[in-house]
Amino acid sequence: MEWSTYFSGHASIRRVLVVPLLAFVIALTLACAPADTEKPAGASVGGASVGGGGGTAGSGGGTVDERPFVFRAGEHGFELRVRGRAFEPFWPIGVNYSHAIPGTSPGEFVATREQIAEWIEAIAELGVNAVRVYTVQSPIFYEELLHYNTKHPERPLFLLQGAWLKEPEEDPDFHGIPDYLDPSIRDWFRDEIEKVVDVVHGNREIPHGSPEIPMNYGRAFGSFTADVSPWLLGWLVGREVEPLTIVSSHQKYYDENCHGFPCKVSYAGTWFSIEGASPIEAFVTEYLDYLTTYEEEGYGEKHPIGFSNWPTLDPIDHVVEYEFPESVDDMEQLDLLKIEVSPSFTPGLFFSYHAYPYYPEFILHEPQYDIKDDFGPNSYLGYLRHLREVYAGHTLIIGEIGHPSSQGTGHYAKSGLHHGDLDEVQQAEAIKRSLRTIDEAELDGAFLFAMIDEWFKRAWVVDRVELPADRRRVWYNAMNPEQNFGLIAMRPGAEGVHHVLDGKGDDFLVVPTAWQEGPALAPQGDGHDAARTLRTIKVDHDEGFLHILLEVESLDPDGNGEVDWDHVDYLVGIDTYLPEAGDACLDEACSLRTERRIEFLLRIESEDDVALHVDEPYDLYGLWHRNREDWQLYRTAPNDDGLFNLVQTITNNSFWHKGEMLAPIIAQKTGQFRTGTEAMRSTSNFWYSIADGTLEVRIPWNLLNVTDPSQRLVVDDHVPGVKTKEVELTVTKTPELAILAVALGGAAEAETAVVDTLPRAHQVGGTWVIPADGVARYTWAEWEIPTYHSYRKRSYNIVKAALPKIVPESANVSP
Repeated sequence: MEWSTYFSGHASIRRVLVVPLLAFVIALTLACAPADTEKPAGASVGGASVGGGGGTAGSGGGTVDERPFVFRAGEHGFELRVRGRAFEPFWPIGVNYSHAIPGTSPGEFVATREQIAEWIEAIAELGVNAVRVYTVQSPIFYEELLHYNTKHPERPLFLLQGAWLKEPEEDPDFHGIPDYLDPSIRDWFRDEIEKVVDVVHGNREIPHGSPEIPMNYGRAFGSFTADVSPWLLGWLVGREVEPLTIVSSHQKYYDENCHGFPCKVSYAGTWFSIEGASPIEAFVTEYLDYLTTYEEEGYGEKHPIGFSNWPTLDPIDHVVEYEFPESVDDMEQLDLLKIEVSPSFTPGLFFSYHAYPYYPEFILHEPQYDIKDDFGPNSYLGYLRHLREVYAGHTLIIGEIGHPSSQGTGHYAKSGLHHGDLDEVQQAEAIKRSLRTIDEAELDGAFLFAMIDEWFKRAWVVDRVELPADRRRVWYNAMNPEQNFGLIAMRPGAEGVHHVLDGKGDDFLVVPTAWQEGPALAPQGDGHDAARTLRTIKVDHDEGFLHILLEVESLDPDGNGEVDWDHVDYLVGIDTYLPEAGDACLDEACSLRTERRIEFLLRIESEDDVALHVDEPYDLYGLWHRNREDWQLYRTAPNDDGLFNLVQTITNNSFWHKGEMLAPIIAQKTGQFRTGTEAMRSTSNFWYSIADGTLEVRIPWNLLNVTDPSQRLVVDDHVPGVKTKEVELTVTKTPELAILAVALGGAAEAETAVVDTLPRAHQVGGTWVIPADGVARYTWAEWEIPTYHSYRKRSYNIVKAALPKIVPESANVSP
């Protein structure tokens, strides 16, 4: 946020932030001070000692004139000079590299050389020209990138290297007010910058984190000797900094230096300077300057550099965004257009945004962004055009753009460019359209997020029921959009031994958990009873799903090659915790009861109508938005009302501006299952096989209120009131699950007659009662290390085929 007035009541007060950048003294002075303090003449960063291992200037391929590839960022985007020829336009199109395989956190570097080589090869085969990393990777990454580029000089992968900015809360020793300007954060950030520069130049030995070197905990380590600097596109420093942390950082600064009033600061560096800035803007400028100086002094090279920003901090005052505390998405600005670049810094400063079509709300609802493209409404195009106007005359790229192939979504967009609820084909189409939008808005490059799916990632829409949060990494949540951004899937089950939803069930390597022989319980004699005669239930699990296979006598009694859904429905009851709790009635009239009460009821009414319902007391609808009805207990409780609600999740809250509702509440019907074989639809939950007489269902653990399947933890909350971030749901361990099945008969859409049950029911008066004895009971072993397999999603090949038609010709490099 721009402060409207400088603090001027105490002109005699000023502060010079003296930061020990080795031998370099940085002057940071208040704009309200009588005079600026100049940087000492002749100051340098590190002298000959810079580089950790004593690297020599020009280690990345000689002088600028001798380097095979020289990049610069200017008024019209990136330009590239190849082997001394003239500069030509260059449009970077890349992929964000990730290494956190299932079961690991991003600070663990356990991916094998074979995996890393495979991922680099996949990035290159996609047809992109660059790869982006956020921080120092393992030595293997740089070795394999060097190997690939040496082996493929005609089509190298350029590197956009990041230097990560740690959030104060990420420090285990953190306490007090979050502050980016804290000396501990500054020390960590300088250390990060020095490491990334040395690592890229193949000139650093980084020890493993230890009590003696605590700063290295959770960071890459090893011997970095692979010099990949000849292919360095540039540096992309920082992260999406949090508005509230900016506020607390500023307030702490103002309290200490400006008597609590906002004040402007200035920074004068060797390559970058800024005046009339906020403390965080001066902080960013300072460290852009530090990295550039460190590389120039140590290696005799300079490269394009930028800071990683996001729409929440863009230098635009948005009309429709809520104010704090309802929203923080337009309360602060990080305006780096104020930065003055030294004329001698020829590589140039560029600007980067992580910008998606579905967040923040102002991208969706700002009136001036209400425009269309060839496919319909596209407010993302409106926003990017506005951003392009703001950064006219500067290189501007989108550092992250992508769409997850998740069953669940975090946010819907009118454009259809959603945050999830996309299968792999839809994911590809959304990526293609977003890339076309970036190009149509005349931006200067884009990086796809991401290469692989990452199980450790959190998403607001599900994190309240992913407990404990630190175990999220050991199981897969199909409902979590953040876990499904990859073009390479990471899926539950070991390679060659995992479930594939096809209706056949030949990958159920377990014996039936429940079975029965003989005729149907109450046949109707209309020629369809074989489809209603239940034979077996098989139950299995993996790190992502509960798998159920229901076998019947025949799905095609009349031999016409089709299931006659007008004469059969199936119900599957699921007890997830406590046999004595849950609903005893499967319908409101209680004409069908079960001795083993259930929490969930799956209705299979046709191949396109399969839906999961939850017993009312156990319904978590509205949890994140603190919308709770009196009947929502957030725990299972004994009842006999037969009331089950479709499982749903609020994804978009209503959005208002000046008393007008611009958008209503949107709830995803997460219980309305997608159907079809997995080969046809990656997010499918149900299909069947006429030949085998089987119906196959896979249910994401999240939809069953399982908070951690690796420990068999389920929601069991006894604390009244709404749940805040500070008040988590309580959970407990379930000893087992239980499954029962019912086949209904009738005509058209009136299948209500009980024809068969598994286990076999008996009649009490006019009510069928399913016994507890004979249900399919299932438990499983806990795990610490998940099994998984990977594959290239269908989106990969679709995007690969489309890229040459989407990206500008300048994306193609011809050394």
